[in-house]
Amino acid sequence: MEDQSSLSLTSSVTMPTHTPAPTPTITRDDIVILVMGKIGSGRSNFIKKLAEMQPEEGTENLSSHTENVCAYECYHSGQRFILVDTPGLNNGELLQGAAFTAIATWLKIAYASSPTNGRTTPEEPVKLTGVIHTHSITDSSMSGADARSFKLLHDLCGDRAADRVRLVTTMWDVADESEAVKVEDALKTHWQPLIDTGARPKRFDNTSERAWIIAEELENTKKALLVQEELDTGTRLKDTSAGKHLRPEEWVAP
Repeated sequence: MEDQSSLSLTSSVTMPTHTPAPTPTITRDDIVILVMGKIGSGRSNFIKKLAEMQPEEGTENLSSHTENVCAYECYHSGQRFILVDTPGLNNGELLQGAAFTAIATWLKIAYASSPTNGRTTPEEPVKLTGVIHTHSITDSSMSGADARSFKLLHDLCGDRAADRVRLVTTMWDVADESEAVKVEDALKTHWQPLIDTGARPKRFDNTSERAWIIAEELENTKKALLVQEELDTGTRLKDTSAGKHLRPEEWVAP
């Protein structure tokens, strides 16, 4: 690894415990991967395995240690990767609408085609290489909240960018394999609409080697997510395909 540092695209993009470095330029040559998932699914750990960072103190519990969108920069085989950690979509302390707003706002800024943003020209919007969605294979049930979060993921990406999505089951290293396979089969049934449009299920065994296999299989194809295209044309956040499926109580605190 040649270098490792953090970046922030806006003041709302922060690093929880690491010292921020100056904002680097994001170019079309970078591989940008968004990582999403519920609390306790291992999304931040997946990024740590890629960036070879030590786990943060206290992350063994299931509380969310990512309340903002946090972007990390690392290098692998001479290629620069931007790894984007996101708030858990089932965070009991953070409304679903707030988590979605943080994610969508980061995506809008990354995709913005204004030459004044300092990162791109009008002809060069920054597109994502992939979206990693993590789900613990030890979680044998699919709750209503899980189903809504998956629907949000699908609507966020859209069918045209579905082939950029990897549905990553985590914690295979601690699971009973026979039971885990049953859970995996059930999850694939729930995930079938997105799989049918190009998403691929993957297993993660908590090793850096496997994390990089998953990341590298995305290759260097880049696509805009549906929500980026919608916001870029002036659609209000609540009127996007993803936003309009959130419940009113998920937007505003009681």
